[in-house]
Amino acid sequence: MKTQMSPEQKEKQIRKEAKATILLFLICFIWNVGFAYGLSGTGARLFGLPVWWLVSTPGMFVIAVIGVVILLKKVFLNFDLEDDEEGGAANE
Repeated sequence: MKTQMSPEQKEKQIRKEAKATILLFLICFIWNVGFAYGLSGTGARLFGLPVWWLVSTPGMFVIAVIGVVILLKKVFLNFDLEDDEEGGAANE
């Protein structure tokens, strides 16, 4: 179901979605880099793989998937980007 919005509301929603997406990216980046550098010096291994890799890379994937699901349910809206106003350049 598409939501009817004014151009100002559309712009506000687009900015909200962009900010939330950037925030999720930063969370994933900090998780990946933080654990990669934080645990890389330990030398610990699990299943023959370094622990830093197991926590950093697959962990970041799980966080990204959960984050995208949350964004889709709570932040993103389905709306038409086209202007519905009559007499505009799109209708000529």
